Amino acid sequence: MSDNFLAAAFSLGTAVSSATFSLIVRRGQKHASAMTGVVIGLVVNAPLLLLATAYLWEPAWWNLEAFLWFTLAGLTGPSLGRVFMYQSIHRLGVARAVPMMATGPLFTAALAVAFLGERPGPLVWAGTFLIMGGCAAITFKRKGDTSWDRRYLWMLLVAVAGFGVSNIFRKLGIDIVPSPLFGITVTSLAGMIFLLALGQFLPAPHRPRLRPGKAWTFYGACGAVNTLAFLLHFYALRYGDLTIVTPLSSTAPLFALVLSALLLRDVERVTGWILAGTVFLVLGSGLIAWGVL
Repeated sequence: MSDNFLAAAFSLGTAVSSATFSLIVRRGQKHASAMTGVVIGLVVNAPLLLLATAYLWEPAWWNLEAFLWFTLAGLTGPSLGRVFMYQSIHRLGVARAVPMMATGPLFTAALAVAFLGERPGPLVWAGTFLIMGGCAAITFKRKGDTSWDRRYLWMLLVAVAGFGVSNIFRKLGIDIVPSPLFGITVTSLAGMIFLLALGQFLPAPHRPRLRPGKAWTFYGACGAVNTLAFLLHFYALRYGDLTIVTPLSSTAPLFALVLSALLLRDVERVTGWILAGTVFLVLGSGLIAWGVL
């Protein structure tokens, strides 16, 4: 199997995992804030990641430059990006928030071209813009629709920017130390420490609250699924360029749409515009796959 094939396979695995954990976030929102949910997910997975890293440790992993890039990835991705992504799911719902996160490919592609020297082909660019068109359809709002508020779309933009910058840092780190496990461990720990420190300076309602309760059940499971998605993403980066990995990973809306229709009928409604936007996302991803495989 070619590296591009492996990158595409791991990217699609990332998408399925991301769609799954987004549903858990939606169900768990009444039990904790976004900040608390993110911290719980990181805390639950930290011991397992540390033990696995210690057991599989290789001397070549000790590289200060890679450690720096993975730490910066943690400050922008698991902290900034994930908190605002959770907020977006809470405010806008899975069927809108997750597809809108697919605006990330264009942002990441631009950064990859500017800073990493990547040169995606025309099919990759065409697929990326189809994904963007799908996002535009998904955010269409009829007059009188009070089920969601466009004022919260800025949260999605912050989340997309955070993950886009984090992707650059992850790619720089994985190119130096090609170990997804080491990368995800450093990234997750950096994000957890940053959020715990930041929480001390936030108003009381927004601080992480780690008291026992149902929040640990929902967000602990969410953290485990998200860690799986994160690990698959690192493997995808190991085998392929960002301009391939990011758009394919962003097919999560397709899986989120199906899961929302099946499991979130009581809290969300899948509209024709959402369905049309998802079709654009799938077509865009198909073009990207055709261009790289």
